[in-house]
Amino acid sequence: TFFGRGLSAPRWLCFGKYIKFFRAKIRNLAQKTSMKIVIFGASGRTGILTVFQALDKGHTVTAFARNQKKVTIQHKNIRFIEGDILDYEKVKHAVEGQDAVISTLGVESRKYSTVLSEGTRLILKAMEETGVKRFICMSSVGILGNDAGFLFGKIIMPFFLRQVFEDKKRQMQIIRESNVEWVIIRPVGLTDSPKTNTYKINLGIPKSRKIHRADVADFMFKL
Repeated sequence: TFFGRGLSAPRWLCFGKYIKFFRAKIRNLAQKTSMKIVIFGASGRTGILTVFQALDKGHTVTAFARNQKKVTIQHKNIRFIEGDILDYEKVKHAVEGQDAVISTLGVESRKYSTVLSEGTRLILKAMEETGVKRFICMSSVGILGNDAGFLFGKIIMPFFLRQVFEDKKRQMQIIRESNVEWVIIRPVGLTDSPKTNTYKINLGIPKSRKIHRADVADFMFKL
């Protein structure tokens, strides 16, 4: 579902600041000029799809990943930065000169961590220092506490993913307090099926339980 200053969608949930959504704008996306985009978390399952779609749309991509070898894409318009998201100098180097920043960062461990929130804080610090304004962050349904449904929101989150979502909430607060133009996307359960282009944008809590990662990536380029 997609949420934020009057913005929402059934399979997404996202906050937005300074971002206005127009259906006509989405229909005319093909006419957009190419951009320079850095994608953090590029080696993840959603991240690598985001890199692929960005290149397919004619953008120039900087792929930031802990392990460059996991990003198995070769293209004349891609460059790689291998590093730790908590290494500020590498983060700043990746951000400098970009038109937009996309974060698909995730964590594998369910233990206490501040990687998402601290990594995002460093991304935003680099954006503010280098004058990059546009930030799109993939988070998850459930970070508001009342937007995940009974099974996920009342059972899975508190009993199995509590620490993960505590850091996602810290991440959300850091973004909301920033001075960049931002959107937080909160997809429901992610699957690895091909892109469908059939997701909808509307108000309300998500009614769907699943969304394809490829559709998540597609949607981020429509913001």
